[in-house]
Parts: sequence; C-alpha cells; structure tokens
Amino acid sequence: MSTKGLKKSTRIQATKTAKPTIRPKAAIKVEGSAQSRMSSSNGVQNKEILKFVEDLKRQWLETIDAIPDPFLVVSDDYSIIKANVAMSEVAGTTIKNIVNKKCYEVFASRKSPCENCRMKNATDGETMPGYEIYNAKNDRWYEVATRRLQSLSGQKSVVQIYRDRTDAKKLQNQMAQNEKLASIGQLAGGFAHEINNPLGGILVFSQMILREMKKTGKHYPDVVEIENAARRCKLIVENLLAYSRQRPIKPNLAPTDIHAVIESSLKLATLGQDKSTHCDAKLKLNAETHSIHSDQNRLTQVFINLFKNGFQAMPKGGVLTITTEEIVIRSNSFILVKIADSGTGIKQSNLSKIFEPFYTTKEPGQGTGLGLSIVHGIMQDLGGTIDVKSKIDHGTTFSLYFPLPEPKRAGRGKV
Repeated sequence: MSTKGLKKSTRIQATKTAKPTIRPKAAIKVEGSAQSRMSSSNGVQNKEILKFVEDLKRQWLETIDAIPDPFLVVSDDYSIIKANVAMSEVAGTTIKNIVNKKCYEVFASRKSPCENCRMKNATDGETMPGYEIYNAKNDRWYEVATRRLQSLSGQKSVVQIYRDRTDAKKLQNQMAQNEKLASIGQLAGGFAHEINNPLGGILVFSQMILREMKKTGKHYPDVVEIENAARRCKLIVENLLAYSRQRPIKPNLAPTDIHAVIESSLKLATLGQDKSTHCDAKLKLNAETHSIHSDQNRLTQVFINLFKNGFQAMPKGGVLTITTEEIVIRSNSFILVKIADSGTGIKQSNLSKIFEPFYTTKEPGQGTGLGLSIVHGIMQDLGGTIDVKSKIDHGTTFSLYFPLPEPKRAGRGKV
C-alpha cells in the first residue's frame, strides 16, 4: 500500500473512531427541565422545613414565656441555657443578660449555690420532689420543681420551675398562729385565776407590811419593790389574756419619768444575772425633758424585755448601752430611747419577723417568741413606735420613739 493510501485510510479510521454521539435536541431540553424542577422542589422543601423549625422554636419560646412562674434550663455547672420572662422579672433584667450566667447569681444574687439546692441530684438522674428555697433578694419563698432534661448532644441539664410560696406560707403561719392563740386562750383562762390568787395575797400582805413599817426603815424599799413586782405580774397575766383574745388593754396613762423607769427596769433585768457572762450596762440618759405621758407598769415591761434580750444576745459578754435624747420629726418632738447590744446580731432575713407572735431564734426552752410581740403591742398602745437595726457579729439596736406632751415640745435635734 502506498503512503498516500495509508494516510487516507488512517484519516478514515480516525474519523470513524472519534465520531460523537448525536443526541436529539428535544431529549436535552427534557432532561434540563427535570433537573430544574427537582432543584426548585428541593428549595421549596428546605424553605418549608426551615419555616417549620422556626415556628416550633417560636411556639416553644412563647410557651415558656406564657408560664407565670420563673423558668430556667440550667446546665450541670449552674449556667443558664434558657430563661422565661417571669425569671427576667425576678432578676430585674432582660433574658439576654441572664443567659450564660449562674442561676444562683441571677435568682438570688448569691456567690454560691442556694441552700437546699438539689440541681446536682437531678442532673445525676435522681427524681427530686419539690423543695423550698428562700430568695433574700426579694424576700420571697419559692418551691422549686427540678427535672432532668434529656439532650441528644449528651450535655447534662435540668428544667427548674420556681413557684412563689410566700403568701401560702404566710397563710399557713397565720393558721398555725391562730391555733396557738386559741390554745393559749384556753390555758390562760384556766391559770389566770390560779396565778391571780397568790398574787393577790402577795399584794395584800406587802401592803399590810408597808403600813406597819416606817418609810425610813432599812427594808421599806424592798417591800415596795415586792408590791410593784406583784402588780407587774398581774399586768403580765392581763396582757397574756388580752393578747390571746387579740383585744388591746386600755393603758393607764399618767406623767411618767422615763429615766427613772429605765433605771429601775435595768435593776430588775439584772437580778439573778449570771456574773460569768461579763455583761455590763452603760446609761447615757441625755434627754433634758424626760417626763412623758405613759403607763409606768407597761413601760417597765417593755424595758425589762428589751434589756433581757440584749443580755441574752451577748453570751460571751459585752456592753448594753442605753441612751436617751430629744429629737424632732416633722415638727413633732419625741424622746428617743436606744438600747444597743454588742452581741451576735440578727440576720437581715429575720429582722422583719422578730415582732411576729411565737417567732424566736433562741434555742428550744429559752424563749417563747412572745416577748418582742408584746413589746410591739404595748408601744402601739402607748402611742409610740419601735424600730430595730442589726448586723451580724456587730449587735442589735432597738430605737423607741415616745411622743412628748404638747407643752414640753421644744426644738432640739431635727431629723
């Protein structure tokens, strides 16, 4: 074969080998259209799925925001993952500022987990009954329901719902108080006569002795004190009866030297005091006008209660400082009596409760919880007011305000 023929044959063979497959134009158009429709359909489906997920998220957020109780989702390190509007209102800030902070920091302004917190138990899978937590931030009690939250990511977390139980607790306490008052009323009615009978005898015989004794006699002041003590005991019984019936006693008002009452009350409060406690009392009676319109016996009861409370608050010793001064509040003159101890102090969470009946922080058998409640009631009956301030390990100060009679009112220190 010639070279020319070989080249021609090669061209023909190459042409046959490289011949492309010819597709009909209609087939190309149909395939392109199908791909376009599939892509468009997938886009629509993705948008629908995204919208569905967003709707679920919005509905979930709206659902937890609709819960009237504070709600949290908390991780096992106490960090907040989710919160609702009610919790943001308790915290006093927005939900955005709550997330990622510690739950005890947001809920109660604490630097460590709340007392009685059982969140860790719940994250470990324990089924926890409801428990109570006190929030000192807003002075409220909450019942906390805690449940473990299952997570696909494996992160341990819990759902916590805080239900405000403050009003319910107050109602329970009020019911318990009413039951106690009813019991006291029944007991008081029974033993009042039993106590009054021997007290009547003490009064009669002390008065008989006083009539026979000379006022210059050595023991005359002692017998006078016996008579006064018997009268105060009778008054205490009357106060207890009136208190159990929730009916105030009409005070026997008369000109009273408040400085003299303070001095005599302090003497009575220190009788039989344990000397080993090393408690001292300092008097700073600076009020120039110290005559008030009051009931001396009931005023004595107020001071004895407060003095004894002050000494009992200093088990390791200390100083009870009693001061008086004249002050003016809104053009009205008062004698201000301050009774300050250097004792253990009272927690801020307890200050609002100390005048409540039967409330006491003392050990069982050392107090009934009636002393300060009766003091508060007497101050109201006498037209005065009482206030208290305290700091742990720095002591407690009771401030008593006694209005001065109109003619005696004069401008001193203004408040």
